[in-house]
Amino acid sequence: MTAAMEGLTDRRTGAVLTTLLSSLMLGTSYVAVKMTVGDVNPFLLGAATMAVGSAVLLAYMLWKGMLDPAMLRRWEFWAGPIINTGVVAPSYVGLTMTTASAAGLIIGTNVVFVALFSKLLFGERLGRRRLFGLAIALLGLITLTTRWDLSPLDGSRMTGNLLVLISAVCIGVSVVTSRIALRNLTPEQWSLSLHLLLPPALLALYFLVPMDGGLSSVNIPAALFIGIVCTTIPTVLWTSALKHISVVTSATILMVESAFAVFLSWIFLGEVIDAYVVTGAVMIFAAILLMARSE
Repeated sequence: MTAAMEGLTDRRTGAVLTTLLSSLMLGTSYVAVKMTVGDVNPFLLGAATMAVGSAVLLAYMLWKGMLDPAMLRRWEFWAGPIINTGVVAPSYVGLTMTTASAAGLIIGTNVVFVALFSKLLFGERLGRRRLFGLAIALLGLITLTTRWDLSPLDGSRMTGNLLVLISAVCIGVSVVTSRIALRNLTPEQWSLSLHLLLPPALLALYFLVPMDGGLSSVNIPAALFIGIVCTTIPTVLWTSALKHISVVTSATILMVESAFAVFLSWIFLGEVIDAYVVTGAVMIFAAILLMARSE
């Protein structure tokens, strides 16, 4: 193997590990948001966490000299917050109606939309190995989510689940758009785009959509944790790694956040973990390894 090939392999391996770390951090968000929403308005909580993320990114980019006015002339910079509003708003509202584990697992279905959109936009070849990996991943998600019992789909959590599914579709759009945006923007600039205009957008939704709850100083620690640890840092890690692996592989690795969300929901929220959960998680990890090896 030549030095160039070894360097390429090392970059891909590093990108896979970085994306895996990002997915673990993202997986904490469902439990953290679920533990906070209730008396707290989800739109206000979302606005606060995105404001925290924007402030951290702006400070870091200013310190590193990464702020470039030219980024404001890119259409991708302004498309980012529109797409990300469709990710954050439905998921935060949905978490007031469904469980954290269900939300994390439904979000994992974004890999299907990523595969579809990347095929349509980039002509990205899936191949037998990737298709097999996607099939295993979906079976794992179905196992985790339904335990092969479809009766809960008719329950009161249906609206919350559908809202989270909308978020999953928007994540699929965000992932494929990221591949385009990163041709002209740095990972930090694109991450800033995904955060910067969300606070005003979510505040507008707060006034337009009547929902109970407010936001007080008691909720500041949660907003800081969700904004920095669960959102900003993993977003930068993920976008940095996306240059070295395909969008489908990236989305498949991010499915780890679903399994991690289930595990954390069991630890902190007392949600059920059983043989179905374990089996589904094993299937997801198997799919990740299969997709990663297909690069």
